[in-house]
Amino acid sequence: MKQNILKSLFAVIVFVQGAMLSGLTVAAVPAPPVIQQQGIPDGVFNNLTEPLCRNCHNQNPPTGIPVDPTYLPDRHHLNVNTTIPATSDVPNPDPDGDGVPNTVYECLSCHSLTWDDVTFTYVLEQNFRNCLNCHQQTAEATVHHLTQFAADQDCKACHGGLINNPGDGHTVPTYQPSLVTPWPSGKPNGDDTVPANSAGTYAGNCNFCHNTANGMAGAPGTNLEPSWIGGDVAVYQNMETHHGTGLHLVDPSRCSWCHDTAAGAGYAVRQCEACHGISTLHNITSDSNGDGNVMPGTEIAGYSHTGAQSDCWGCHGNNGTILAMAPGAGAAIPGIHSVDYSALQAGTDSTVTLAGVNFTNYVQNPWTGNYDILVSSALRLIDGAGNATDFVPTTVSADSMEVVIPGTLAPGNYQVVAAKGPSTSNPMNLTVTPAVSIDTAVCSRSTNVLTVTGSGFGEYLAASDSGTSVTMDGATGEIISWTDTSVTAQFSGCGRNSTATVTTVYASASASVTRVRR
Repeated sequence: MKQNILKSLFAVIVFVQGAMLSGLTVAAVPAPPVIQQQGIPDGVFNNLTEPLCRNCHNQNPPTGIPVDPTYLPDRHHLNVNTTIPATSDVPNPDPDGDGVPNTVYECLSCHSLTWDDVTFTYVLEQNFRNCLNCHQQTAEATVHHLTQFAADQDCKACHGGLINNPGDGHTVPTYQPSLVTPWPSGKPNGDDTVPANSAGTYAGNCNFCHNTANGMAGAPGTNLEPSWIGGDVAVYQNMETHHGTGLHLVDPSRCSWCHDTAAGAGYAVRQCEACHGISTLHNITSDSNGDGNVMPGTEIAGYSHTGAQSDCWGCHGNNGTILAMAPGAGAAIPGIHSVDYSALQAGTDSTVTLAGVNFTNYVQNPWTGNYDILVSSALRLIDGAGNATDFVPTTVSADSMEVVIPGTLAPGNYQVVAAKGPSTSNPMNLTVTPAVSIDTAVCSRSTNVLTVTGSGFGEYLAASDSGTSVTMDGATGEIISWTDTSVTAQFSGCGRNSTATVTTVYASASASVTRVRR
């Protein structure tokens, strides 16, 4: 069972939510790093290189990687003719060379062309494919926390419901810390009725579970978790995962986002709760026994925060006190870890299948005491303007969801979120590309000029292997003009029963050619 669960690990957030105690008996003491089913293992993402970026952000990411699996070229191409944000690091801000930076993206905002004296054509430089040309790092800060979202403390924009936004109005206790108030670390004998873990830490501390095997910094080689990418990943201290965001390297005043230097030891957790509030921590549950039913309070201990009553001890300690089941628990936070698409095409209904955790869960009926109230997720699409539309799944279970996306959805980039009451998953991406269609293809026998009309042609990039072209019976034409609805190209002749094909950066379409005398 443990191996099966480990195989379902998936990545999306940096603030990790994980397992608590292992087993119902005190003899089964967890040895950190613990089993973590939601979020990534306690790691860091600094000192990135282009190959490391593509390891996750690619058309076919490794199984279980919940990071933008949508085909990257399509996502970027859909930015053409859209406004360039002030925060965008455009490689070529003045692609037409008129001395005035462009206000909208065009092909040459990112692509660079060089002349090839051998082939007498322009060719695309390949260096633009380095992600870090645009997504830059500062010192050791990961690019993921140099975004405007991070600067605005909009943590949920990327982390979903596994974290709160500071200042969003969620409850942060102000009462005096008690025996069961969690500490980030260092709580003396937080629970001396439960043996200390292998790092010598007692329950009642965050690092009782979120820690390296020996409690030391530097992620030594013994602290490895089975990884979805076919190997092992290093697990770091809780302190290192948070410092690894690099937020403080950009602006040292941001240290106060996590640290309240005036707070006493027992009050330190209150600053943690600015991001990790009761509403999130008490809704982290998983299907630990693999029966397809998620029931907080009835799961196997040691796989989540609220799967079993003894899971409470990891954070709170108990010293013989029986803790009530997590107040506020209800809609277990869902998570998406894979989607079965690269991109959808406008004009065609498509069935999208999502895999993940906690798409459904049962909650306790206050009248009967039974876990017979089922809470289910919907799929929420959010467009670039922030408009949200919910779609009811055709089928849904705890770990899978099928949804029909209508062909009327406009081309563009969308965020995909599993929404269940107040709980939301990590966001994924859905790309809808324009449909390419040809209405007419007419070739003049006197001039050998082919004119194709239709829609979805996009823009033409005059370079070898640019992905944009017009062919007739396999021969490539010389482009005279190209718009989204019309293309003209010069050929050496117009053959009988010819077929013309327009290839765009998204797709291609073909049609029979009509010959005319003009």
